[in-house]
Amino acid sequence: MRSLLIIIFLLLTAAANAGMPSITVRNLVIDFSPFTLVAQPGEELVIGMPDDFSVVADGNYAGRQTPGGWMLETPKNPGHYPITVSNPKGSKFQLQLFVTVPADEARNGWLEGYRIGHSPAGKKTRPELYRPPEGFIRVTEDMLDLQLSPHFRLRQLLCKQESDYPKYFALEERLLFFLEGLLAEVQEQGFAAQSFGVISGYRTPWYNKKIGNVPNSRHVYGDAMDLFVDVDGDGRLDDLNGDGSHNRKDVDLLAAIAEGYMSGPGNSIIGGIGSYGKTSHHGGFVHVDTRGYPARW
Repeated sequence: MRSLLIIIFLLLTAAANAGMPSITVRNLVIDFSPFTLVAQPGEELVIGMPDDFSVVADGNYAGRQTPGGWMLETPKNPGHYPITVSNPKGSKFQLQLFVTVPADEARNGWLEGYRIGHSPAGKKTRPELYRPPEGFIRVTEDMLDLQLSPHFRLRQLLCKQESDYPKYFALEERLLFFLEGLLAEVQEQGFAAQSFGVISGYRTPWYNKKIGNVPNSRHVYGDAMDLFVDVDGDGRLDDLNGDGSHNRKDVDLLAAIAEGYMSGPGNSIIGGIGSYGKTSHHGGFVHVDTRGYPARW
């Protein structure tokens, strides 16, 4: 019965994506909807798409058509701007555009009453891959269930530090892109997961220091997630290998799936994979990030 349900789930997912055209943003080829774009105020974004597509924001055409795509100038005011990319044939993409609050608006590690902390130091050996976030997404409580991509909501990426709203977080688009691909691979391996359970997404530098993590954790750069497969919804990593126990073998299996996907021909994103066993506070999980070079632990 379980195998039949998995097959049905995968067929429905494939049918939903069948014949879907694609758009290209920042070298990411997107063939699913919705997807999230993060930009600075007044930034020019180029969306590569077929000639019969156009971009509409809030009922108005946004930007201008260019050869092979569309030039979109983002609003100068930070905020959330839903965008529709569509053509007369009915093909449609929903984009969640977030214009960030510039990081230099933070004062003494605080932004509008929310404690960010101080920017990570980066690394001298790879400075281009350890630049601090240039801006932060402002989050109000009514935004928590906003769909950032087909299988991930905003609340899954938000830092877990306790505070009032608004909150702020940083996000690299390629993380969402990678998570969607990894989830599809997990499904192909026979697990009917509709998303991942999350131990940790973004962390403010202040919170990251508070929990004792290394200063340059990829979580403070907005391109990492500590995740697990939780089809049965009990809040811990499932018994993936079917041996009747929740143990390190399940973590290793999930890490092997992540390794197979990251090193496979269908993935263009390079990053880190780490394995962590269960503790008294949480079950086992796998860390993934999109740092731009391979790291394993």
